[in-house]
Amino acid sequence: MWVWGYVVLLNSTNSGRALHDLNLLTIDFLSIGFPKPQQSVINPPAGDLEQFGGFYAPRAPRTQMFAFLDDLAGGTRIRVIKGRLTRSGLFGQPEPLLSVGKNAFRGDKEPEGTMIFFTDEFGDMAIAGSGLEGIPYSQRSSLILPFIRIALLSLCLFLMLTSLPFALVWLFLKLVGAMKDVRHLSVRVVPLLATLALLIVPICFQKLIGSQIGSLNFWTAGIFLGTFFFPVLSVIGFVLVLRVPKDEIHRGVRIHSLLVSSACCMLSGFLLSWHLLALRLWAP
Repeated sequence: MWVWGYVVLLNSTNSGRALHDLNLLTIDFLSIGFPKPQQSVINPPAGDLEQFGGFYAPRAPRTQMFAFLDDLAGGTRIRVIKGRLTRSGLFGQPEPLLSVGKNAFRGDKEPEGTMIFFTDEFGDMAIAGSGLEGIPYSQRSSLILPFIRIALLSLCLFLMLTSLPFALVWLFLKLVGAMKDVRHLSVRVVPLLATLALLIVPICFQKLIGSQIGSLNFWTAGIFLGTFFFPVLSVIGFVLVLRVPKDEIHRGVRIHSLLVSSACCMLSGFLLSWHLLALRLWAP
């Protein structure tokens, strides 16, 4: 028996957008010459469409470990542009939504309604969609919240990364003997160690392949140690910089250490809310 078909070979699956585009191209190619009936479109007044507008934050992540990505850059913006309802990501270009019912919509190339608006048990507007352009269950929320999170996290990461060039300067001064009389080195070192502990985590994630993700090995152990010691060192560094006498440390060093330690503690709070502290990937 002969079997024929098409195969797409990929050397990476890191780009979800690439897989999505390949699916669309494959469907278009395999359906050449076949009729493509679509559900008829109705044209409600723009005023009726305004009730659906807003930012919808995902509330049912498909992968709990990476749910924090939805908090940062996920979500769907629904807007009425030139009398038409549109959807987009937080930073993407708007795409038209065609009305096929009172609260049901479809994309331009979709055959039938795949997205529906409804009110949840609290009376708030929600949305859900299926298909290749599907939207996970999402509730209307404030658009400013994800931008605040992104701004705070960007500031925290920037402050933490400044400890690395400072460490090189301190190391050079230490080697040439210019820091013999410097006291309270722990105020400088502990925030640096917290930053390094966190930087270990993405490096270990990049090294994981296949079944290693769910087993105890060098890389998953590194992720656990990094996410365990980062909040511990963050709190220790913050306490040290608050307790050190002001006249026993340079004012600039004190301020920088306080900023870095505060950034580490704030980021630890984010990781705690996302359940990413002391992360054991091998745990059942």
